[in-house]
Amino acid sequence: MAYEQKDGDISVFKNNKKETENQPDYTGTALINGQKMKVALWIKEGQKGKFFAGKIQEDTYRQSDNMKPISNGLAQQLDDDLPF
Repeated sequence: MAYEQKDGDISVFKNNKKETENQPDYTGTALINGQKMKVALWIKEGQKGKFFAGKIQEDTYRQSDNMKPISNGLAQQLDDDLPF
């Protein structure tokens, strides 16, 4: 059975594609109020030892449920209106 992320859950994985220090050590997703978010974590060193610092932001690369594809008729109409 596949894992299904529930509201409030965060899933992070080691970033095996990291090439620079600016890129996160771990990346993943969170589901907050039904919205999928991107998570990025860096391992930092502080006075009390190692810790995670991170960012969470809207996942703009995923199509939201309220977005619908353009129908062929509308796409054709848009093409006909272009001056080139």
